Amino acid sequence: MSEAHSMEQQLPAQRSNPPGHQRRYVEEDRAWAQLYTAIGQPSTAEEVVKHLDADPQSKRTHLALYIRAKTTLREQKAVDARNQRIGSFVRTALALVVLGPFRWLRSFRSFAAGVAVETLPPVRREPARSRANSLRGDPDFAPAKDRFTAAGEGAAAGEVGDSRGAKAA
Repeated sequence: MSEAHSMEQQLPAQRSNPPGHQRRYVEEDRAWAQLYTAIGQPSTAEEVVKHLDADPQSKRTHLALYIRAKTTLREQKAVDARNQRIGSFVRTALALVVLGPFRWLRSFRSFAAGVAVETLPPVRREPARSRANSLRGDPDFAPAKDRFTAAGEGAAAGEVGDSRGAKAA
């Protein structure tokens, strides 16, 4: 009779749960099992960490999942840092091997051009030329220039006539 009594107590407990209640637990367990297998992917691990950080009860319940997710994120961060270091090394090596000779050639060309310029004689600047160029634009200088050219033309014509007369004589 004690067995019958215990059976009666178990049956009402099972009947009080809705028919799909047990099925929900199975689906939930299956989903958590899938998370445990997919936790090696950084995107999944990041989502799990966000969710478990927001819900402390779930974090306590699924502590192993949380730790695995954090480990996955830490490993991914280390892999990213390593890839970045390798990429930097490859870029530097290629720059030295491929672009290095061109840089050396460019620096040699600029050095050779500098040596060629140094071997040329120094440029002598006429101070009168720069002064004449500045006076051409001066408005006070224009009347004096006209007088000078007019006087120069008359004197040049007189010299030409004098020299012809001297030849005739």
